[in-house]
Amino acid sequence: MATLALSPHPTQDRLITAVLNQWQIEGSAGISARRLAALADVPVSSIYHHFDSLEELQVCAQQRARHEAENWCAALLEAIGDFPASPEAFGGFFAHVIDAWCETQRHLAFAWRECDSVPDTEDLIHGEAQAWQRLWYKFWREACAHFQVAHGHVITKRIFDTESMFHLMRWHRAIDQAALGELARTLGSWLAGTPPPPTPWRDHTRALALETMPALPERDETARRIVVAAQQVLAEGGSPHLTHRRVARRAELTLGTVSHKFPTKSELLGAAFEGAYSAMVDKLDPRSFASADLDAVIHAMADNISSATRERARNELFLAVARDPALSHFGRQLRYLRGRTGRGLLQSLVGTQRTITATEGALFSDFTLGQVRRHALFPSYDTCDQIRAEFVDLLALFERPSPDA
Repeated sequence: MATLALSPHPTQDRLITAVLNQWQIEGSAGISARRLAALADVPVSSIYHHFDSLEELQVCAQQRARHEAENWCAALLEAIGDFPASPEAFGGFFAHVIDAWCETQRHLAFAWRECDSVPDTEDLIHGEAQAWQRLWYKFWREACAHFQVAHGHVITKRIFDTESMFHLMRWHRAIDQAALGELARTLGSWLAGTPPPPTPWRDHTRALALETMPALPERDETARRIVVAAQQVLAEGGSPHLTHRRVARRAELTLGTVSHKFPTKSELLGAAFEGAYSAMVDKLDPRSFASADLDAVIHAMADNISSATRERARNELFLAVARDPALSHFGRQLRYLRGRTGRGLLQSLVGTQRTITATEGALFSDFTLGQVRRHALFPSYDTCDQIRAEFVDLLALFERPSPDA
């Protein structure tokens, strides 16, 4: 397969731009030769004249997006090169990177997420996903070194992986920015070994999100079976593979029954997202980890990581909420209610040396979700050892003496 030329043919350029736009607006579910040709205003035959397949076109679009992202990251690092950096300044930089990435580079942010959402069988795209991981690993290693927090670059990378997904979900621009700033300053306090700052924006929004949590529809037993089956099909193959026939087979129901309960593809997709959302809400019980030790946590994480399908379903839900303004109310819950379980778990690991705040619980949730994302998508023989090493590094932050001590 040929790699993307720095100056592609104008028709190639138009087709690649069409793919990037499609990823941002609808995702891979809307990718088809006919659709892309219409968006690029070229004949369908042009796709196969310039590319061997639709997959190759998408790989070239990923290469374009990653090349632009590399240039953007390099410009950021150059801009802070003369800044007299310190650990206390890191939080502001972290918040700026996420906000700018999700707003000014939104098309690249969706390209990255789509790259991580493809089935494992698509080897060419999977290779691009690994290249994205290397890009961000290098960026945060250099940025953390600049701000004198090199010891936290892997932790920062994990948190960035998750928080940059949540910030794609738009709810209330001013509040979202303020809450992101508070979260970033809390991360900065971890890395600098200082007490966590107050977080009034997040505290208020968390309470509001809890009060306004959407009520899920009442379902009869048959509809509940369809919701669970739809969520499972979505997890295994993504939205392009979600069909009434596949869901009927998984639910062990007739095609007519599934079509009667959820007549359209849109309604079936809504059922799948309902199932994914319910699964996440069920995990919000703060009693889930009333007590835990590190070994128990590592084994639980490994169990979650053993299959990438749950991560794919979650990504599909997050991306749908990020794209569709009609789902913004779900975004509020997904962004601001996470961390209740994480807070209890982190408290049990840290012990009684100090009280973990709700915002720290959200940060810890970001960290663990980032671990699941990384290790589920790119498993290795020593996954448990890597998880343990990352947890040890994180817990060491709570043992670092304060600079004022």
